[in-house]
Amino acid sequence: MKPFKFTKASIVALEPDPTGDRLEFRDTVVNGLILRVGASGVKSFCISRKRNGKFIRATLGRFPDLSIENARAKALDLLGEVATSGKNPNDVRRINAMSLVTLDEALQTYIDNRAHRLKPVTAKQYRSILGNFSGDWINQPMANISRERVEARHKAVTEGAVWFGRDKSQLRAGVGTGSKAQADLWARALRAVYRFAYDHYRDEEGKTLLPDPPTMVLSTKRQWHGTTRKTERIRTNDLGRWLRAVEQVRKESADIRDDVSVSICDALDMALFTGLRRAEVFGLEWERVNLGGRYFWIDTTKNGDPLELPITDTLLAIFRRRLRLKNDIQTIVFNGKKGIVKEPRRVIARIVAATVPEPNPDGLMPIEFKCHDARRTYGTVAELAGVGPYILKRLMNHRTVRSADVTQGYLHFGADELQEPAKKVERAILEHAGLVESKKGIDSHLYAALEMLSDEEKRKLIFSILQKDKDSINDA
Repeated sequence: MKPFKFTKASIVALEPDPTGDRLEFRDTVVNGLILRVGASGVKSFCISRKRNGKFIRATLGRFPDLSIENARAKALDLLGEVATSGKNPNDVRRINAMSLVTLDEALQTYIDNRAHRLKPVTAKQYRSILGNFSGDWINQPMANISRERVEARHKAVTEGAVWFGRDKSQLRAGVGTGSKAQADLWARALRAVYRFAYDHYRDEEGKTLLPDPPTMVLSTKRQWHGTTRKTERIRTNDLGRWLRAVEQVRKESADIRDDVSVSICDALDMALFTGLRRAEVFGLEWERVNLGGRYFWIDTTKNGDPLELPITDTLLAIFRRRLRLKNDIQTIVFNGKKGIVKEPRRVIARIVAATVPEPNPDGLMPIEFKCHDARRTYGTVAELAGVGPYILKRLMNHRTVRSADVTQGYLHFGADELQEPAKKVERAILEHAGLVESKKGIDSHLYAALEMLSDEEKRKLIFSILQKDKDSINDA
């Protein structure tokens, strides 16, 4: 490294090394100021100083964009900081940059770090909700998002305020309209991203670079609205009316060769008799259906756990009907015009309308329905049918926190073990719908018939039944 006094003429005269190696020259005016000449001829100023047995280097800028005088001034400042603090200027820059991380940058890092478990639809929802209600913050440093700003924005969204894009000048009517539910959804998304950033961005000593999460103010002041779990379902005494309406729309659609509507009707029946979520039903593929083994499985569920379920008689009839309508290129069981059904609301509206009979002397109201109502209906009927809580959790693929329920970790049910409980729920639905006679009804008929027999006739009947059982055992 040849030292000389840096001048504009001397630096311009420097040529790159013909071998392609990088050249370095030291200034004789400021000790520690270096000029690097790259293989392409690019010339850059930097500092170099040995501290605690290590060389600390930091780039200042390129010549001639950075003049010699300015390079010397910057070098003196940085070398002074190195002398007093012993910190590498590159580390200081990196830490300063991290402390100024924007909401958009933190959101992207959050999504990238959770790519293995964060579903694309969830990532899209986070981008949408944060863009709609805090689009004007998206390129601002997260450190600028204060408790007061969060509190004010949460209140504004609650009251129906609208933000879209990066500033209020980009408002679009009807987009991002707020509500209590939207305010909490926005705050939860912001809390998730901020908590991640708060822990993720740290200095070389491990200290956090961002202020405490500002969303804490919503808990401190109890401003979360809280979400009320929906309770809509098909009432047990309306199951018959609902299933008849589905069958009516299915037949009407088949008559006019509306295969997509038929497919949606079959999917809604499957949802009711399994309690599966909408995406799990409409996304079911034929390669995951084993009719011979009387089971099917779903690889991707909401909680990430694979799910294997039995095929009951009602489901078998649905699958066989779907097979008759299947062509050679269809891979989805409940297919739409182009693969998975995107929106079944039009068909659901037809079914809802069909739940009101004509004439309607009893003044029956339509059975309002959304896809998730089938899941709540299934869970309710299963509980009424006496299916055990652990079995029901498995049938509905609900996860129990292991630390709260140790027993859950020792229970593993496959499709074979779930066959009888699933049949029990299936029969309960059919009984409530009036499509099969209830066990209580059969028992009452039997008791009534026995009451009409004499004691001698009862003895003969019992003897006859026992004899038939004996004969069947011998034949076996």
